[in-house]
Order: sequence, then structure tokens, then C-alpha cells
Amino acid sequence: MRIRTIRVVLLAILLLFGVYLPGLPPLFKLLPLPPRAAASVTLYGRVATPNGWGSSSTTVTNPGPDIAVSAGASVSLSLFSADSFSHQFCVDYEPMPDFSCQTPTEPQSPFFTSPTVPTSYTFTATSKPGNYTYYCSLHTTAMVGKFVVLGHDVAVTGLAVSRNFAYNGVVSNPVQVNVTAANLGTSTEAFFISALANSTLIGNQSITLGAGLTEIVSFLWSTSALTRGSYVMSAQATKVSGELDTSNNSLVGNNFSERFRGDVTGDCKVNILDLVAIASTFGSTIGQTSYNPNADLNNDGKINILDLVVVAGNFGQAC
Repeated sequence: MRIRTIRVVLLAILLLFGVYLPGLPPLFKLLPLPPRAAASVTLYGRVATPNGWGSSSTTVTNPGPDIAVSAGASVSLSLFSADSFSHQFCVDYEPMPDFSCQTPTEPQSPFFTSPTVPTSYTFTATSKPGNYTYYCSLHTTAMVGKFVVLGHDVAVTGLAVSRNFAYNGVVSNPVQVNVTAANLGTSTEAFFISALANSTLIGNQSITLGAGLTEIVSFLWSTSALTRGSYVMSAQATKVSGELDTSNNSLVGNNFSERFRGDVTGDCKVNILDLVAIASTFGSTIGQTSYNPNADLNNDGKINILDLVVVAGNFGQAC
């Protein structure tokens, strides 16, 4: 009985500290910390000389002071008009600011005119890290500043394939798949990039990328064993710790076609038309105007006897 009691106590301790035991669900999961609220920001706006924004009525410049907040943070503003004119604080989340407040997607304060009584305004920052623009909706470029959203955001921004077809059962050079990975956040990230054809994994690679940088990750894909048909190409970046916006972590590309062996013309038959297609471009290499990629069955950049042998070897067959 004493040994059994000790075992139960040890199990409880393990569960309490979130230790995973096979076959047993955790008693609770540690939840991520909520986004850190930004410190309250005081801004004085003025269009009269000197125009811009400042943390006091005597420190107004254009552009005004940077406002840096965490992604998804609650931002509290105390707004004053340093010249008693009417102003309105806005944040433009467009990559190239169009100076157009778009409620509710872009923050838009009440109008304020008092130099002594603050107008309070609270909003939630976007979950997408980056550098944005705050401004006065009435005086636009005369009153601007940088609104910086700090956080974690990795993405896939490009997917390219060296060619979008191959021939089933033909031993050939691999197809190159290039995935462009980006770190749109504000700190260095380590994450995985993968490429897929439908649900089949082409490749998976770990990368470390500094803030604001991009990198092309290349995979060499052997396609000869694929079943004939159409495949949707896609790429993914794994979610990093603290990442709130994962809408850009995956990207769907064009379809990839695995064709019938020897069917150069794509009519699902291997016949004299396919031999003619080889003959008409025979001896050409990639880069020449006479080069026909469809006739390069083994993807070696040349149309020669090897391609002709593939067609001849499957002559008379149909899908």
C-alpha cells in the first residue's frame, strides 16, 4: 500500500508540472501569456508652425515620435491639440499609406481640439508586425509619425517550380522547387519550410532568418514515380512562438502535371505525332528558340536520342 501511495503522489507531481506521459492527457496546459499592453502614450498635435506631433506642446516635430507596441496590444492615447485646431489621430495599415481612415480596420480617434483637456482613445493594434504610419486625417502629411508593431511573423511569399510537368516512369533530372521564406517580424526566427504536391511532402528544411529578411529554400524533387495526374503545389512555414497572424504561413501555387510516358503532344496516345514532335526539335538545347520543353522527356535540357527512345519504347500505348 505504501509503494502504491508513493507512485500516485509522483504521478500527481508530474501532472502538476505538465510532464507528458504516453497515454495520459495533461491535467492542464500552460497557456501563452496575453499580449503585453503598451504604456499609455501622450500626443500633442499641431498643424500651425512647427507642425507635427510631440509628447508635449514644446516638442512637436514632423515626423512625430515613434510609437512602438506589441502585436495585438491594447494602446491607450491621451490626445491634445497644441494649436486649438481640430485634429483626428489615425493609423494607416497600408504598405504605402493612402491617408484614409478605414474604420474599423484602421484606428480612428474622435476629433480633439483642447490644448489642456485630453481626449482619451483606446484601440487594439494589428496582429501583423511591421512599420506603419500614424497621422491626422485632416492634415495628412503635415502631421505624420511611425507606428511600429513589434512581434513575430514568418511567411511564405513565393513558390516557383523549374517546370510544371514530368513524365510518369521516365528516369529524369529532378524538378527544382523554390520556396521564398520571409521574416516579417521584428526578431530573428528559426522555423521549418516545407514544399508539398497535394499531401505528399517534397522536402522540409530548417532555416534561421533575421528580421525583415527573405531566403529562397530549394528542393530537388524526383517525379518519375508519381502517379499520372494533376498535383496542387503548396508551401508552408511552421508557426513560431508568439506568432498571432498565420494567414501568410502557407501559399498555394500552380498545378503540376504528371503525364503519360512518351505522350509529348498531350493527347493521351503515343503515336507518330509524338515522334514528329521529337524530330522537329531534335538536337536543340534549352535556351534555343527551337527547344520544345515538352519533347525533353528526361529534363536534361537537351532533346536527343534518349528522348526518342522513351517515345519509341511506349509507341502505340494509350492512357
